[in-house]
Amino acid sequence: MPDNRMAPGADGPLAALIDAAVAVLAERLECTPGEARERLQGLADRSGVPVAEAASAILDSARPSSPAPFEEVRRMASAAAADAAAMAARALAAPGQEPLADLAGTLQQRLAHEVGADAVAVYAVEPDASLQLVGAAGVPPAVVDAWSRVPAHPPTEAGYVARTRDPLFLPDRTATPPHYLLVGGPGADWPSRAVVPVLGDTAAVAVVVAFFVKQQTFPAAVRETVSTLVGEATGEIAKRLRAHPHQAGWITDAQSMLDAMPGAVGVSVPIRDAGGEIVDWVLVAASPEATDVTGLRGRELVGSSTATRYPSIVGSELWHSLAQVLSSGRPREIGPFTYTPQTAGIETAVFTVRISRFGGGVLLTWTRLDEERRLAARIAQTERLGRLGYGEWDLGTGSVYWSEGLYSIFRRDPESGPPTLDEAAGNLHPQDAPRIAPQLARVFEHGQSADLNYRILVAGEVRYLRARFETIRDRTGRVLKVYGIVQDVTASEAAARDRARLVDVEAELAERLRMQQTEHRLVVALQQIILPIPTGVLHLPGLDVAVRYLPAEVVSRVGGDWYDVVEIADGRSLLAVGDVAGHGIAAAATMARLRHSVAALAVTSTEPGELLAYLNRIVHDDASEPTATVVVAHFDPQTRELTWAQAGHPPPILVSGDGTAAALTRPPGMIVGARPDSTYDTVTTTLAEGDTVLLYTDGLIERRGGYDSDWLGPLLRSLAGTGHLPVDELIGRLQPANPGDDTCVVALRLRPA
Repeated sequence: MPDNRMAPGADGPLAALIDAAVAVLAERLECTPGEARERLQGLADRSGVPVAEAASAILDSARPSSPAPFEEVRRMASAAAADAAAMAARALAAPGQEPLADLAGTLQQRLAHEVGADAVAVYAVEPDASLQLVGAAGVPPAVVDAWSRVPAHPPTEAGYVARTRDPLFLPDRTATPPHYLLVGGPGADWPSRAVVPVLGDTAAVAVVVAFFVKQQTFPAAVRETVSTLVGEATGEIAKRLRAHPHQAGWITDAQSMLDAMPGAVGVSVPIRDAGGEIVDWVLVAASPEATDVTGLRGRELVGSSTATRYPSIVGSELWHSLAQVLSSGRPREIGPFTYTPQTAGIETAVFTVRISRFGGGVLLTWTRLDEERRLAARIAQTERLGRLGYGEWDLGTGSVYWSEGLYSIFRRDPESGPPTLDEAAGNLHPQDAPRIAPQLARVFEHGQSADLNYRILVAGEVRYLRARFETIRDRTGRVLKVYGIVQDVTASEAAARDRARLVDVEAELAERLRMQQTEHRLVVALQQIILPIPTGVLHLPGLDVAVRYLPAEVVSRVGGDWYDVVEIADGRSLLAVGDVAGHGIAAAATMARLRHSVAALAVTSTEPGELLAYLNRIVHDDASEPTATVVVAHFDPQTRELTWAQAGHPPPILVSGDGTAAALTRPPGMIVGARPDSTYDTVTTTLAEGDTVLLYTDGLIERRGGYDSDWLGPLLRSLAGTGHLPVDELIGRLQPANPGDDTCVVALRLRPA
């Protein structure tokens, strides 16, 4: 086996290639050449490839998109990177070469002798919740290849056990619940399987899957034996995983490398179905400058599913090219091509994408070429001409944005990021600091607007600035965001022209803020008038009802969530919860109309499906009104029956007296306002003593960052064991999944006879 160590100062083409990669790492990581050389050596050791091939991969990923000198060096680097990636992929997929292969064989022999197991697979739990095969015995090579890495989504039986830390025994795969996939595929007919976690101090570090060719009923004795044998191997498994860098190593190293890379760069890995076919791609690493069409940036993109977040890519030339590059190892460049989103509010965009095989996936480098980039360039040019800079401070999240012009004014390197408030205050001229610092404090602490003229010291030079700050506060007066425009007015000969430009910009900003604040006040007033929230528990015939309304953190997003509780003359009750699409005045007005319509229609009909049909016609007949989701329920205290229907709304949650929580099965029903002839089915649920039913809007379950297949899981788990709590205390514990959206919750509990 050739020596994989590198000697500084060696001669020859390979030494030049290594020195070039060291220079790139030293520049990007801002470290010494010696430290960069050690980082390169560590990357090669963990990947199991020669140092020269690791250096080639780094140079290939840093390759500029336009022709430049040293084309032959880049060509050699690209070819070497493809070879290195091929070797790494073969090593990762080679059956029997996993770090725990011998231990898996021992486990399989013992399990075969004790309980008749036919095969064993050991999966290490990665930091990103994905799983990496680190040992297998009795598993066909095709299955090892297809299931060597299991992403966190979609969920599998092994991923379920890693997450819950509870063993799972599946007697019959045909009866397995549909909420996770089963490891296996052609040539691996395992009707039964046992899945047991290997527990560390705070979480599962690995999962052992035992497969059975003959169907197994898993009596208590078999379950105990399997758990005991896995438990006896726990210490050795944990020790091996700590000593051996498994699949997480290349992903971690990829992210470390991308952290130092300019431009939009990411690493994506395939998701395969039970037959080994690629059905999706998931991004596992991203550079800081990587952005997508939805506005996510950097590591916010990690975990993004191509099929879910960018569905129009599925089946396209880019989609097929990903698999081709992964299979052949030959890099490809696609584009320019137009990406057409399938989500409202996202504009089309033009991209070029370069694809190279990397580790167990592909390395993507993309450039956006459409009008948005040209507009950003025009804005940057305007800032340069007017010596202007723009800043935005989000006090809720702590994030800060500085425009290119603001970095230029303060002579600050954009790579360093925006300074803290204390660092920025340190630039104030000593003679101006006593006057300006208190005014800035009033802006950021109390939300006061400010128009300031002051001086700063930058690199020993005095510069004269004019700055305008505006703020946005919530209904309690808490400062949410601060916006600032700064102009460098040092050049006195252009001061008059600069001030005129700044006045225009200030007027536009002030008008925009005034309109936003006026609309916010109107929406809040409408909500308080139309949607009064009771402070205690409402007592209806046979029911105790509690209501909770959680407003959005962002003031511009209040509006469309509502509820209504109507006591009918014959002792029955009608309850409704709805969510109008959109935010602001239009959503609040539609909310008021729907809420009053429910109260009015309750006089003529209490049948939920019929009420939703009426509401659908009301919304559809007015083209100016947005659509809405609604759930309407009718309760009869004599029969304890809750009859309900829904229109595109999340399902009600039933919390039984023993503390279990489950979603009710929704009957068919389209959102109101979409079609004039929509019909709505009803279902009836008979409540038992102590049962609680939750009606809610999607702010309680809908999380930022994309679709989650376990969309109701966090809510159901938070409700488990709460059936004994008073109904108002129960909903008082609930927290919205998306603080950027309003949330309305109505809880009704059957009162003891």
